[in-house]
Amino acid sequence: MLVLTRRPNQVIHIHTSDGLIKVHLNDCNTYQAKLGFVAPASVKILREELDELHGSAQYASKPEDLVQPQRNTTPSLLRALFTRGSTGRQ
Repeated sequence: MLVLTRRPNQVIHIHTSDGLIKVHLNDCNTYQAKLGFVAPASVKILREELDELHGSAQYASKPEDLVQPQRNTTPSLLRALFTRGSTGRQ
């Protein structure tokens, strides 16, 4: 295993036969590291628990399953306050 030390906003390059993979260290603290990946579409990137839970072969033919759409989680009150034409007063 190769172990590297990086600081926030630094990048690691991984050269593969499919192309270049860039791993960005976006942020880190004592308990977490936030990573960003830039990779060719042919490269599958999964968290270990998802890969083990579902089996990697399931995702090989369905890359759209890897990306979950973001749902609007803004509470309705905040949406009402910031809706065009709303004054925020009752």
